[in-house]
Amino acid sequence: MIPGKVKITVSMLIWGSVGIFSRFTHLTGLGVAFFRVSLGALLFLGVYSFREPMWLKRVHDELGGNWRWILLLGAALALNWVFLFTAFLYTTIAEAVLVYYTAPIIAVIISARFLGEKITGTRVFLIALAFMGVITIMSGEGVSTANKGLILALLAAFFYALIPNLGRFLSGMDSEVLTFSQLAVAAAILTPFVSVVGVSSGEISWPAVGVLVVVHTVLALLLYMKGLREVEVNEAALLSYLDPLSAVVYAFLVFGEIPSLRTAVGGLLILSASLADILKKG
Repeated sequence: MIPGKVKITVSMLIWGSVGIFSRFTHLTGLGVAFFRVSLGALLFLGVYSFREPMWLKRVHDELGGNWRWILLLGAALALNWVFLFTAFLYTTIAEAVLVYYTAPIIAVIISARFLGEKITGTRVFLIALAFMGVITIMSGEGVSTANKGLILALLAAFFYALIPNLGRFLSGMDSEVLTFSQLAVAAAILTPFVSVVGVSSGEISWPAVGVLVVVHTVLALLLYMKGLREVEVNEAALLSYLDPLSAVVYAFLVFGEIPSLRTAVGGLLILSASLADILKKG
């Protein structure tokens, strides 16, 4: 049997390459997000309906009166991925991913504002440290395409930070049902925009789309969810740092993207702040 830590490690190393494959698809950010959520939801439906013929009925029963939170979660997931995958088209993968990792710090601010959680002096310092990192990465860019990408990555981080906060209202729901529901709702939200705007900036690479859906969405999510059942939350949070670190390595190996000193320093500030907050909770 594969240990939980190994499952989470593999899922993070898979997710680290998501920016690489999103570029290979020749899709817009909207297109990548749409295919991930729509085809991912269909695959989840097929797999679980095969294992449990009445699974869709169980989904309906579990949702119950939680539709409002599911709709908000689906919208947050959709916007998170649209902004993130669009950011990859305007700036380096390293810069986009490192700015995206302000999400844990933003989540702390949201939980304090809307859930009444207390922000200590230490956390104020860590929040300031993380955003100093963002400013460091963005400094020197001026009004440029790269800066647009960093702003998009920051917006993606905001919507990503909403997900764990909204998820607290659905803590009693089965994780597989919750994941499928988010994907299905996100697909429904994005469909009207796709029909109007379109999804491709060139000839679509369906093999790359297939990898993103099967490997990055379904397989990695299943591994991550199963791993979470076997390890402590803080352990999973620490392993999550393999995602941005592997993303930087993959981008260098595939595209020859070498992070600038400014990006390295800013990224170190962001990751240090998030990591310190996790260790403080531990």
